[in-house]
Amino acid sequence: MEAKKQLLENLKKVCLCRSIKAGTIMTAIRGGMLTFEALRRELGVGTGNCKAKRCRPKIEERIKDHKATGPRPVEVEQEPVKPS
Repeated sequence: MEAKKQLLENLKKVCLCRSIKAGTIMTAIRGGMLTFEALRRELGVGTGNCKAKRCRPKIEERIKDHKATGPRPVEVEQEPVKPS
């Protein structure tokens, strides 16, 4: 049940103007984007018609929660290193 809840949370749109989902934002936060401005530059959050009036508080809350709980590793698929 927890996995289902997490999946639904990841699909929820946080930035409505740019249709940016929570999962995309959380991946960027886990990847080191720890300020709203960094997320704005990387993903374009807060650059829509509302000028971040709707999404900024939600995004800043996610950043705060992430910092409070500590970083979790991001699984990144890497290509094998070729010998020289």
